[in-house]
Amino acid sequence: MNGKKGWVRIVEATIASLIIIGFILVMISSRQAKTAEINDEIYEKQRSILEVISKNESLRNAVIINDETAINDAIAKRIPSSWAFDTRICKLDEVCGGEVPYDKEVYVTETLISVSLTKYDPKKLKFFVWMK
Repeated sequence: MNGKKGWVRIVEATIASLIIIGFILVMISSRQAKTAEINDEIYEKQRSILEVISKNESLRNAVIINDETAINDAIAKRIPSSWAFDTRICKLDEVCGGEVPYDKEVYVTETLISVSLTKYDPKKLKFFVWMK
């Protein structure tokens, strides 16, 4: 009879452990899903802002003449106040990095900008975003 009680307690402990492990796994996966949603939201917003810049002639010209102030002003009007950002304008063959914090998750998107078909001088606009 004592042998049966021992096995029952072992089974109970195993089931309790599985329930706790299952709960922990559910919590971890829901946290990762929220992070994935935030990532998608940030990248979507970055793409829409870069699309606005690429379709606006004056902003395209600002990129070509390396006027980061005009670009930053246009971007600041379109991003949430809880986000910080930086931009860099460089030539196509250059590697350009921004002034970004190393202790935060930084999201980077880039686009190529050219003014007209007659003058070929394309530039790369890099857009860095992170949470404040």
